[in-house]
Amino acid sequence: MFGKYRKSFWFVTLCLVALVLAACGGGAAPAATTAPATPKVLKMARNAEPFSPFVPWQIDDNPALFISVNVYDTLLRTTKDGTGVEAALATKWETSADGLTWTFTLRDGLKFSDGTPLKASDVKASLDMCRGGEKSSWKDSYKAIKEVQAPDDKTVKIILSEPHAPLLSELAMFSAAILPADMAKATDAKDYNNDLAWKTKGSGPYYADGWKKGDPIILKRNPNYWKGTPALDEVRIEYIPDDNTRVLKLQGGEVDVVDFVPFSQIAALSAQAGLKAQTFTIQQTAFIILNTEKAPLNDPKVRQALNFATDKDAIIKTVYFGQAKFMNSPIPQGTYWDKNLAGYGYDLAKAKTLMGESSAASGFKMDMQVRSGNTNFANTAVILKDAWAKIGVTVDIQTLETSVVRANYRAGNFMSTPSAWTNDMNDPTEIVNYAMRGGASPFAYWTRYNNPDLNTKITKADLEQDTQKRAALYADIQKTYSDAAPLIFIAYLGASAGWRDTVQGFAIDGLSYYRFEDVKLGK
Repeated sequence: MFGKYRKSFWFVTLCLVALVLAACGGGAAPAATTAPATPKVLKMARNAEPFSPFVPWQIDDNPALFISVNVYDTLLRTTKDGTGVEAALATKWETSADGLTWTFTLRDGLKFSDGTPLKASDVKASLDMCRGGEKSSWKDSYKAIKEVQAPDDKTVKIILSEPHAPLLSELAMFSAAILPADMAKATDAKDYNNDLAWKTKGSGPYYADGWKKGDPIILKRNPNYWKGTPALDEVRIEYIPDDNTRVLKLQGGEVDVVDFVPFSQIAALSAQAGLKAQTFTIQQTAFIILNTEKAPLNDPKVRQALNFATDKDAIIKTVYFGQAKFMNSPIPQGTYWDKNLAGYGYDLAKAKTLMGESSAASGFKMDMQVRSGNTNFANTAVILKDAWAKIGVTVDIQTLETSVVRANYRAGNFMSTPSAWTNDMNDPTEIVNYAMRGGASPFAYWTRYNNPDLNTKITKADLEQDTQKRAALYADIQKTYSDAAPLIFIAYLGASAGWRDTVQGFAIDGLSYYRFEDVKLGK
């Protein structure tokens, strides 16, 4: 015991001497300190800010979707090429002999961003809100689910009313993401306000503490992410609607990544030192939405005439600089796409004949509402204004803020507007239900087109298990919708982006998602 206290006495004495020497400017050097590491922050400029809350099953706009896939996880996830599914929160899944019960086993050690364990009960609560919540925008995609069970913390059972072929693809969609059970249930409350709606608590690589419209979104690294901590400490996303302004910010070093680079600038950007730009292959379409409740757009012959009067090849060449393909079908070039469907080639004589047979034989005037800052939409509108004048249609181009255009088409206060669609799953069930099924929101992609016979065919295709029969059903659906022409079918597109060469691992996957978990910042 004496020895212990003796060592302590001499240690204290030596420390006091060192302190006196340091105070008097003696020879003792100050202790070395380690400078704190500089946070690794990726700065991105996007073309539009979110409209939907950060509640996966309430999302119906791409900007919110892109946030969701970086903060929330699903049982399964879509492969990077957009054509299949792979393990995510679940590492094992199997079905019963009758195809009515699917059993999923969760991986070990799952946690939400706040450190609380993720359990099967959270999966059940989230999927129940997705498929049955009053505010869910995606109920139709999960109508085959009869019940979700959580027999223990690691096991999820999904009971179907009928065998359902697209189930795994639907569970890999952003809309089926998993929140804590209490949070999931709270999102359906009428007083679930924006302050709550912009805060996330998921199991994905990042999380958001909140957001106010007009401000950048800050995604922070989730230290509890099951795949390991991402290389980036933060992702800072600001919203700049003007394409050229985003490119200038990239060139000036103000941001590291930009999306929606005008196709006309990809080659030039790629040639600049320190910059890269390219188009990624995704399942995307570009078209014009027609409001079929507004006369004379309620006449199929008028809509067909507008399609035949549209020179898609000219738009592909001048607007997309050859980096697009003729859109022959209303669905993207993925599963069950009918490559044999003829589509609407350019045929001005046929367009004039159809107009002469229509309810608008003497011509008419229509608005085309274009989102400000979107170069491709603006250039397309100018081409269509000139082309459609040849069949007696006067187009009034109205350039409006994105939020105004969105509010107008949702309310039906428009005649036409350029738009685009990107598949969120590797099965056509999503697009045919969202863009073709009428009668309720989103009203066949806001066209207000409603064909009860087509709705029945869509339901039948959803439930069909035989792949050959499904292919035949989807071929029929594509032709029926194409003949009705609620859209002006233009092109299949890729997704363009540009970034500084200090950014490593940036890519856009087959369904257009940005996975920031794979991105690093070098020197």
